[in-house]
Amino acid sequence: MTRTKITQTLKEDGLPGLIRRVHAGLVFRYHEIYNSRFDKAHAIDTRTSVALETLDFEHRHKSHAIDYEPTPIKLVEALLKPSHVRARSTTFLDLGCGKGRVLLKAAELGFDQLVGVEFASEIADTARQNLEQVFKSSTGVSWTVVSQDAATYSPPRSDLVIFLYNPFTHPVMEGVVNWIEAHIDRGYRVEVIYYNSQCRSLFDDCNRLKAVPFPWLAKLQLRFLSWHAAAKYVSVAGPGDDV
Repeated sequence: MTRTKITQTLKEDGLPGLIRRVHAGLVFRYHEIYNSRFDKAHAIDTRTSVALETLDFEHRHKSHAIDYEPTPIKLVEALLKPSHVRARSTTFLDLGCGKGRVLLKAAELGFDQLVGVEFASEIADTARQNLEQVFKSSTGVSWTVVSQDAATYSPPRSDLVIFLYNPFTHPVMEGVVNWIEAHIDRGYRVEVIYYNSQCRSLFDDCNRLKAVPFPWLAKLQLRFLSWHAAAKYVSVAGPGDDV
């Protein structure tokens, strides 16, 4: 920040406001460094945001979808690491997968069954290109990117780790919570990691999910290296179930 900007911020927002702005700037630069390194290492582009209004397609839920903004790679790592112990026995499912960044990081953490759901076909095509680029010489990872509405998606018949980065609003998320609940009722284990959890109340109200805390290190990173909150849920056994 320039001296003039500092003086103006102090005048308008006081010292606390100045500290917040400096912190936000440092966090932004921190994430830019690691996001850039990740893309360069894989020779891909997941950093560029996409406004849905710039894409030429029509969908009944387009107004309920959120523009593509990539999840900071260091936060992806912090949020997913506690779940990697189940990586070999679950399908990793990214709802609103964008350009595939989270899927790629999940693979680095040991998940070998990856599914991305992205209703904007142009963005889904970019995700496929990125995954093909990274996994072209890999035989140990099974992946697919589905161009579909998440509200009506039918998940694979397996335990799931589901990731969401504020991909859509209530009308779509209601459908997602409904099929998650039905999936649990069929006897599968489900874990949900929800970053920037704008529709958290829908998950809080689901009687087949319970909120659980993140480990202390993830909490620390969310506190100091994130602009958004996150929530984590695990499936709850019903009568006669063993979930």
